[in-house]
Amino acid sequence: MTGIDAHTHLDEGRFDPAVFEAGDRLGIELFLCSNLGSFQAHPSLDEVREMNDVLAGELRRYPDRLRGYCYVNPRFGRDSLDDLRRNVEDRGMIGIKLWIATLADDPLSDPILEYAAEHRLIVLAHAWRKTVGQFPYESTADHIAAAARRHPDVRFLMAHLGGQPESAVNTVGSVPNIAVDTSGTIIGAGEVALAVERLGPDRVVFGSDLPHIDLAANVGKVLGAGLDPDAEERVFGGTVARWLAEVAA
Repeated sequence: MTGIDAHTHLDEGRFDPAVFEAGDRLGIELFLCSNLGSFQAHPSLDEVREMNDVLAGELRRYPDRLRGYCYVNPRFGRDSLDDLRRNVEDRGMIGIKLWIATLADDPLSDPILEYAAEHRLIVLAHAWRKTVGQFPYESTADHIAAAARRHPDVRFLMAHLGGQPESAVNTVGSVPNIAVDTSGTIIGAGEVALAVERLGPDRVVFGSDLPHIDLAANVGKVLGAGLDPDAEERVFGGTVARWLAEVAA
C-alpha cells in the first residue's frame, strides 16, 4: 500500500524534504499539497497565480512524492477558471483547494466546481465551525453539504472533519460525494473512529495539515482509532489512490 497524506501545504514556498524522510519511516509515500502563500483571506489574482506557479515548481522538484491542488479564489470569475485550467491541463495538478475567500456554496464557485466534475478533480475544501473568531467567508459543514448537493458529480474532501467532528460528520453523512480528512489540531483517535463508524472507511481520508502539525502525531491518531486492517488501508491511502487514478487532465 502507498500511504498518502491528502492535506499538506508549502511552507514559505517550499516543501521540506525532511518530511519525505519522516514519511518513509511512517509509511507515507505521497503528499497532496497546496500553496496558500502568506495565508491571506483574499489574495489578489496575481498573488494566486504566483502561489500556483511556486507550487508547480515544487511539483517539478519532487515528481515522485508530491501532487498539487490548484488554489482558487472564485471571486475572479473567468480569470480564476483560466488559471485552474492552466494548472490542471498544462501542469498536471490533481485537485482544487478552496479556503476562505468565498463560502463553498457561493454561486461564484459553480464554474470551478463544474470544471472539477468534468475532470474528476479532488476538491479539498476548508471547513471549520468556531465558537469565536469565524472568518466572514469560512465554510462550515453546512456550506460543504449545500455545494455537494448542488454538484453531485464533484468529489469533495472536507478538511479537518469540519472542525467540530461529531456535528460535521452528521451534517455530511447523507451526501455521498463528500469525504472528510483527519487533519485538525483538536482531532484525536476517537474522532477518527467516529467518522469511520458513521461514514464508512471509503469516506475518511488521512490528512495532516503539514507543516502546521506533526506528521507522526497525525499517523498515530489513525493507528489509535482501532480500525480493522482493511479500513485502515483505505484511510491511509487506498481510497485516494483510486481517486487519483480517475483524475482526467
